[in-house]
Amino acid sequence: MVLERHDPELERSTYRWFTAFSVLLLVFAAAFPVYRAVEPSRRAEARESRQQELAAVGEQLYEGTCASCHGAEGAGGIGPAIGSAEFLSSTTDEQIAALVAAGVPGTQMSAYSVDFGGSLTSTQISAVVAYLRSLEDGAPSNPQWRQPLQGLTGGELYQVACAQCHGTDLEGGVGPRLGRGSDAAEDDDDEIIRRIRLGRDEMPSFANALTDEQIRSIVDFLREEQAKPRN
Repeated sequence: MVLERHDPELERSTYRWFTAFSVLLLVFAAAFPVYRAVEPSRRAEARESRQQELAAVGEQLYEGTCASCHGAEGAGGIGPAIGSAEFLSSTTDEQIAALVAAGVPGTQMSAYSVDFGGSLTSTQISAVVAYLRSLEDGAPSNPQWRQPLQGLTGGELYQVACAQCHGTDLEGGVGPRLGRGSDAAEDDDDEIIRRIRLGRDEMPSFANALTDEQIRSIVDFLREEQAKPRN
């Protein structure tokens, strides 16, 4: 029979390792509840920070791509008031992204996704959605958000729908001059109405954005301005 030798040093080493391991387990056990309490908050803060960064990028994209039709902060223009409380509360992020990506057939809202021939990537579209969603807390109520141009005068409609291309004082710009002495002043009303409704060359059609009465009021405004004497 072989007797095992007693090794005091081995016992001491084993005891030290066992003690260290036990302490480590106790530390983990104590830290885990703290981790569970803190981690959700930390993740929420990280998500919020990410959304804020995304919204900041989306704001720039919105101003360059969407504001000309939907107005500053989605207040409305030729396009619906997508910054209104009614729109934002009734649509999900996925629905807004789909509208931006694929557009709305039969309207001036074209597809903006690169997958449909547009200029925005999926990440950029998500940024635009994040920006619109960031407006929701302070979004104004606008029951007429689908048709925000209702009730505007011909001059107000001109500023919203036409001034970006033809100038705030009809002086021209991207589009031709429309004031006194311009070619437009020599055209009859029916021709100008037809041009607004159907578009021509680089000018888009406004048939789906403006009613016949609104187009008529814009033409009346142009005639009033063209009749004013030159300074």
